Amino acid sequence: MHVKAAVEQPIFVTPIAATAKRTAPAMTALPIDKVAMNKLATALREQPTDREAVGSLGGATLAIPIDDGRKLFAEGLVAFAKGDIATARAFFVSATSAGDARALVGLGDTFDPATLTRLGVVGLKGDEAKARDYYSRAVTAGAPGARERVASLASK
Repeated sequence: MHVKAAVEQPIFVTPIAATAKRTAPAMTALPIDKVAMNKLATALREQPTDREAVGSLGGATLAIPIDDGRKLFAEGLVAFAKGDIATARAFFVSATSAGDARALVGLGDTFDPATLTRLGVVGLKGDEAKARDYYSRAVTAGAPGARERVASLASK
């Protein structure tokens, strides 16, 4: 006795690549936690002042205390987090003039095409040469994170 097996309907398997496309999160910039950025800016503003500490950048003694540079840098970070690149650059330039070497890294970030793309900035092209210049100056000034950014630009 031969029993014929029932033929089942074929099952179509979705290719893994198609499934990954549907389930993968969109590659967009992470939302900026405005509360955290405001806390950062407030914390930096409330640092104890040391009016006797005067920074130097490039061998020249500056008339603005480092504390002011820290405040300007914090304001630049807040503006950058909000997506206001022009204002961030203005604060970073002022902070650099005030002796805050970290502001050079911030300035480089405002020109770095990869950073601008990651943040989802629209309508503003990056300038890799300017970013590299600011990052290099930041390395010379001893700013943290500058070497990594120079290496990141070099790898592209």
